[in-house]
Amino acid sequence: MNSCTSNCSPNNVRANHAQANNVHPDNAHPHANRIRIVTSKEAQMLFIVAALALMGVLLGAAAHTPLPLFLAAAGAIGAWLLIFFIRERTGHKGS
Repeated sequence: MNSCTSNCSPNNVRANHAQANNVHPDNAHPHANRIRIVTSKEAQMLFIVAALALMGVLLGAAAHTPLPLFLAAAGAIGAWLLIFFIRERTGHKGS
């Protein structure tokens, strides 16, 4: 068997491939320059991890703000979302 999975042990990969292909040992592995394509599931998982990290930062910041400021910001965001909802439901013909 001469497949990469059976012959690519960490001890002999670079030396064997470098000697056989006459290349520098850092680039000797046949898969060294292969570009990996991110699948849809991986992209979704990265998005979820980034969203959770951002949510953690924002909740951490909100926990350290004074309560009146937090309530005012929450009210402003709620009003903005309510206006957005109403404009979307009515079709916002004016703009």
